[in-house]
Amino acid sequence: MALKSVVSSLDGIEEALHALYEEKDGKHILQIDGIDDHPAVIALKNGHTNSKRERDEARAKLTAAEKKLKGLPEDFDAAEWERLKTEDEARQADPEGKDVRKQVETAVAAKERQMQTRHDAAIRAKDEIIAEKDTAIASITGDLRTTLVGDGLTKALVKAGVKPTLLKAAQRMFEGDVEIVEEDGKRVARMKTDLGGDELDKFIGNWSQSDEAKDFIAPPSGADERGGNRNLRNGETNPYAKETWNISQQGALLGSDRAKAERLAKSAGFKDLNHANRSTGPLK
Repeated sequence: MALKSVVSSLDGIEEALHALYEEKDGKHILQIDGIDDHPAVIALKNGHTNSKRERDEARAKLTAAEKKLKGLPEDFDAAEWERLKTEDEARQADPEGKDVRKQVETAVAAKERQMQTRHDAAIRAKDEIIAEKDTAIASITGDLRTTLVGDGLTKALVKAGVKPTLLKAAQRMFEGDVEIVEEDGKRVARMKTDLGGDELDKFIGNWSQSDEAKDFIAPPSGADERGGNRNLRNGETNPYAKETWNISQQGALLGSDRAKAERLAKSAGFKDLNHANRSTGPLK
């Protein structure tokens, strides 16, 4: 039977073995020489020594980690650190960054092609919309010009007495000099600014009294052999004619419509309006 190393009482222990126990703190402890050489003790001591060493190593690592952590920001991300560390290792393995550059260049080129394709498509769509609007505007502008310029010139030329056979020729002669302007919120046809900017009726009326117009205007006809009432329009009275000579009406006409005065003076046989104004009476 093996001896117990510690007992609370020597009862049950052979009396011859009592001398091997020493009482201490109310217990009896077996006294053994060379206990440190006992395998169990050796294993225990080794385990204790290893535990102390591991404890000391852990303390050293903890101290080193605490020193490192003191310099880290509060938002330090371990996963991000690992990613950066991996990239750094990759750069060290490829110091010139050939593989990385190639990947980046390929990705950038693909993105640029995609963006250019989208840009070109947007430009084409925009151009198509603009072309449609330009076509619509051109159509509206053409209709407006036909109405205001074409019809306006025709009425003015007919009013001035242009021969029907020469009406289209006269219209083509003037239509390039007419522009459409906006007045009081409305669009009207007027002669171009460098031609005086007059209304079509007024401009054509003045032109009809010029030498240039003589081949376009229909031959005069009147009430007497001098044609004193030639080219008179409905309701008109010619204050320059022999039968209706009237200096007061001549003065009023000069102030209100000089072109009309010019036309009536020539209709009465005068060379021009100045000649009529200098005359003291109608032509004989």
